[in-house]
Amino acid sequence: MPALGASARSDRRDSADPIQECTGGRPTAVAYRLAARGGRAPPAERGGGEEEVARIVNVSWRMTVFACLLVVPVRGAAEVVDPEEAAAVAAELAAEDLAAERAAATAAGAETAAEAPDESSGSGDYEWAALPYAAYSSDYGVLFGAAGGLGSHEGGVRPYLWRGDLALSASVMEHDGAYEVAQQNHQLGWDFPTLLDGRLRLQPQLRFQRTINQGWFGIGNASAAALPDDVVGLEERQRYHQFIYTAPELRLNARLPLVDGLSMMVGVHGRYVLIEPWTGSLLERQMNGTTAERDPPLVGARDHGLILASAGLLWDTRDEETAPTIGMFDEISVRGGIGFDEEYIFAYGGVTAHLRSYVPLAGEYLVLGMRLLADALFGDPPFYELGRGGAFFPVELPGGVDGIRGVPAGRWAGRVKLIGSVELRSIFLDFNLFGKAMNLGADVFFDWGRVWTAQDGFSWLDGSGPGLKYGAGAGIYWRWGPSALFRFELAWSPDATDANPDLPLGIYVAFAQAF
Repeated sequence: MPALGASARSDRRDSADPIQECTGGRPTAVAYRLAARGGRAPPAERGGGEEEVARIVNVSWRMTVFACLLVVPVRGAAEVVDPEEAAAVAAELAAEDLAAERAAATAAGAETAAEAPDESSGSGDYEWAALPYAAYSSDYGVLFGAAGGLGSHEGGVRPYLWRGDLALSASVMEHDGAYEVAQQNHQLGWDFPTLLDGRLRLQPQLRFQRTINQGWFGIGNASAAALPDDVVGLEERQRYHQFIYTAPELRLNARLPLVDGLSMMVGVHGRYVLIEPWTGSLLERQMNGTTAERDPPLVGARDHGLILASAGLLWDTRDEETAPTIGMFDEISVRGGIGFDEEYIFAYGGVTAHLRSYVPLAGEYLVLGMRLLADALFGDPPFYELGRGGAFFPVELPGGVDGIRGVPAGRWAGRVKLIGSVELRSIFLDFNLFGKAMNLGADVFFDWGRVWTAQDGFSWLDGSGPGLKYGAGAGIYWRWGPSALFRFELAWSPDATDANPDLPLGIYVAFAQAF
């Protein structure tokens, strides 16, 4: 009988054999090899007797094999096996298994090496991404910028051991026959998701924003875009719904896991805000109390400092953070801020509920993304916060790149905001560039929402009826490695003509998905 291989040995271990039961199947393999050497039928094929093994030495498996094979059950009698031969066969099988394990490890190592990024291309334990870009909108002119990031995957940590991102952008537009820098947005952020053995995630961020054409149309869901009759000069007409906003800001957020999927997040933000109204603008008139209508009092219209603290709970079951295809990401948070200038101190609070869900319709090739965001302010918030929302990473709402896309940022403002979105996303093309894995995708979306003044005596500013604002559009994604994503989108809204009569479209460049 020819000797049996490893696969045959594995098949034989299910035979009803007392020797097999002795050491979980290992001695039976030895018995088969011995039977093959001596030309005898294996015990299982000879009907295996019922005799017990005399002694079992409780040491290593080799000694157990040796003890079990001192007596090999046969039909009606005990067949004595040479102990030295049994031990030799056991050692032979051990050497075979060791060689097989080493071969498997070598194959696995080769496969891993083939999949690993090439260290010479700047990868390995580190991942980098860099992208210059340009865009245009009549709202901010020609935008030039660059974004880049560097992350470490040392030890195979996902999404990363740490990551740093830098984004710089500035726009240039023509005004009154000359060119001016209309907007500047710069930010440097870090993310450390595995501190204290994964019990702490720290996200510091330094930001600077300066916008000389920040939108301000007043408070309420029915605020008018029409110009008063006494605004006649070209400069006043262009600047009537604008003001200058400048703010350096420092953010520090910390996320602490509680149970699987649930974590607590706390944050503290500090910023210094410089406000400069244009001569004859709506903001200047409201500050001076010279508008035709009675307006709510404005808070924070002078240069001031602001300290904000936030806390909340996050429910996160996404399969990944960069481009999720399944799961939920929900946030319930509260925040409180204190502002101060040379003469006045003001305080306010806010609450945010942000629900996000991702449903795979065809894997990553087609994903349905949905969100519902509600944000409410109380107390004495600064007026520009009426056009923003969120506790830990505040963004412009309801319009703008992360809100109702197509609606200009600053077009609507109110203490209470409600935003909804439905989006179809697809990652459909995989390729390599600079030795790195890349993905190309696209999206189509529909956003809607509205605001409420939510101040006693000023409900008339919200008008009547549903008053829903909406926008729709499409875009493309460029995913660079596992943790960097660039988003380019074009959106239309009927509100776009209020700020951009020449080009009623929103053009967006961002470094993450909208939600």
